[in-house]
Amino acid sequence: MEKVIRSTPREMDRILRPAEAARVLGVSRTTFWRIAKAADFPKKICIGARAVGWSRDDLLAWMEARKR
Repeated sequence: MEKVIRSTPREMDRILRPAEAARVLGVSRTTFWRIAKAADFPKKICIGARAVGWSRDDLLAWMEARKR
């Protein structure tokens, strides 16, 4: 069964914190951090002194590329 991810204009190009990014990918936070170390994974974006995030669009594109 394939998930359909629909984007509203407000959700497009959002910055997702690690917990939310893990939910989008459908993995645990521990697995997310393991995957984030991969060379082909989207680069993190520094959003504060101790806060990082990832572009939602980049994560979805990465997921699509892995399906092929």
